[in-house]
Amino acid sequence: MKIDIERIKYFLTVGMFMKTEHSSKRRNMLIKQLQKFYLTVKFFFVRDHAAFTAQLSFSMIMAIVPIASMIFAIANGFGFGQFLEKQFREMLSAQPEAATWLLKLTQSYLVHAKTGLFIGIGLMIMLYSVFSLIRTVETAFDNIWQVKDSRSLSRIVIDYTALMFLVPISIIILSGLSIYFYSFVENLNGLRFLGTIASFSLRYLVPWSILTLMFIVLYVFMPNAKVKITKTVAPAMIASIAMLCLQAVYIHGQIFLTSYNAIYGSFAALPLFMLWILASWYICLFCAELCYFNQNLEYYECLIDTEEICHNDLLILCATVLSHICQRFANDQKPQTALQIKSETHIPIRVMTDILYRLKEVNLISENFSPTSDEVTYTPTHDTNNITVGEMIARLESTPAFDFALLGFSPKKAWNNDIYNRVRSIREIYLKELKSINIKELISYSEN
Repeated sequence: MKIDIERIKYFLTVGMFMKTEHSSKRRNMLIKQLQKFYLTVKFFFVRDHAAFTAQLSFSMIMAIVPIASMIFAIANGFGFGQFLEKQFREMLSAQPEAATWLLKLTQSYLVHAKTGLFIGIGLMIMLYSVFSLIRTVETAFDNIWQVKDSRSLSRIVIDYTALMFLVPISIIILSGLSIYFYSFVENLNGLRFLGTIASFSLRYLVPWSILTLMFIVLYVFMPNAKVKITKTVAPAMIASIAMLCLQAVYIHGQIFLTSYNAIYGSFAALPLFMLWILASWYICLFCAELCYFNQNLEYYECLIDTEEICHNDLLILCATVLSHICQRFANDQKPQTALQIKSETHIPIRVMTDILYRLKEVNLISENFSPTSDEVTYTPTHDTNNITVGEMIARLESTPAFDFALLGFSPKKAWNNDIYNRVRSIREIYLKELKSINIKELISYSEN
């Protein structure tokens, strides 16, 4: 059976995003999930997350000792130090050398923290390592969420410092809850049914719930964008399941690496540990992409850019959007956002945003920012009675402005003079005829 590549490409770029009549809710839901998964995989590679994961892994290696030292210092103060060390060794039970190595470095770091030298250089190195890791994570998340404006310096200092102290405290609180759950389960061991459920919950459900909560917090607060909590729950659940599976593979898959351990000995712990960190960041960023498309799927309704639309059709689309905006303004109706205009004109949002940008660049429409929300609405820049189809086409076709003389070229000199004048005259007549058509008279929509 011959595979039709073009049909598959059409389905993934256009067909899958087209609305069909008389579709069942189950089919629509399935198609929507397929759209999210396809876009997540596509943009995971398009946005080059491989480079981000490598950078994040390096930053993690640099910051893991200072972070672990801070966590153990706070844990020892609350009396959870030994329990936390036990949990840490269980998590790295497949690589006890790596666990011992990290714990020794952490203890050494805490010992030197009591000396005067730590107050100066040591403190600066710790702060730089932690801040660098947080900054790298934020950059990766902002890249996913298409954020162009970074946090101000004051917000960076306040937010990063708060995060640096809240994370260890949260881990300590979770450790305390884990101790409570362990003692509670031990009391239920005598009961066959309840004991089995409690043991299963402590072994699988509790770690999964804690990881899910941590991912939700990470996905909501780390990007410098407005992220809805409801859109992060499902990706966070998927990420936590993937992380637990990765941990199980990391722990139980060591039997297949006996030859690798035999060759490299105790040194094998370091590259395997780094590989585990790298895979963890891949999971984290993939599910962050899923959060983005879970919230912004309508912006990728059709994977077509305006460059793929012929010039004549693009002018028709621009005229439709401008006519809609002018018509609402002339009727004293409330200006609309890009999504609202898209819902009434049925133009894909990616094309819509580019059309609005072009109309704004030629000063036919203006953006209006709401002081109470992040919404941006659009209104005409001048009297709608004076905006015509011909004026719109003349402005759009003359941008971007470029002087042919810079290339040493002049169409008046290069062309036959009679033909040049004839073409110019025909174009002037063409634009004059179109300037007799008012843009707001093209279409008319009633108020919603």
